[in-house]
Amino acid sequence: MFRGLYTATAGMVANNRKQQILTNNLANAQTPGFKQDQTVLRSFPSQLLKAMGTDNNISDIPTQPKTIGTLNTGVYAQEGIPSFVQGSLKDTGNSTDFSLLDGSLPLNPATQQRGTLLFAVALENDEVRYTRNGQFSVDAEGFLSTSEGQRVLGENLQPIQVDSKEFTVQEDGQITRQDGTGAGSLWLGYTEEPGQLVKQGQGLLRWDGGAGNIPQSVNEVALLNNTATFVKQGVIEQSNVDLTQTMTDMMNTYRGFESNQKVIQAYDRSMEKAVNEIGRV
Repeated sequence: MFRGLYTATAGMVANNRKQQILTNNLANAQTPGFKQDQTVLRSFPSQLLKAMGTDNNISDIPTQPKTIGTLNTGVYAQEGIPSFVQGSLKDTGNSTDFSLLDGSLPLNPATQQRGTLLFAVALENDEVRYTRNGQFSVDAEGFLSTSEGQRVLGENLQPIQVDSKEFTVQEDGQITRQDGTGAGSLWLGYTEEPGQLVKQGQGLLRWDGGAGNIPQSVNEVALLNNTATFVKQGVIEQSNVDLTQTMTDMMNTYRGFESNQKVIQAYDRSMEKAVNEIGRV
């Protein structure tokens, strides 16, 4: 009896976790460059049941026990996995807004993967992080920075100084200041394994994969040698959250939580009856 109680409880916990992830997606539906998280519900490892005896004599164990079948004892929610499908593009006209153009990337003939482009920014301790949010600004010292103050990195992985908002960016990332002088190029990263990127808050991504396959500059990737369209100025990438699908998933998750809750209530009534009535016989 109690096995079913634990199974239903696991279902409630899993649906609650999934609802939290969906709520976070919904809250960031207007966040530029945000990538929605997807949750997968998986069952606990199955248990194999076998008949160990043919009668009430526990010592009567056959040499080859008869297999009864398998039994799952619950479900759990894996951590949210970001979906790196590109969101829709919005024209803002702001010189400090940029959008990465994944759609222009060629497919890798070997893997049939298109890959993902990334900006790089520096934390206060000079560690490098990645982002898809190209809604930048120019700080008091004339450096290109994020809304949180992290400076955007150039091709040499050093902060880019544009002096003012009057600058232009070519589709390959080259920057020209208002006075016509060059400010270098944006560091534009490329990876075919975006699943190795972990969200760190404030729109930042941390590489969690091996050092051998860390995102590379587009200039170092042979596959992209004939591609020059990587970034567009005056445009931002919007969140890839599908509001209609997210609301539908939230309703389904709520129903799943409610169903497991009713199972627990049914077990509670059964145990109450067992304690108060069967014990009197």
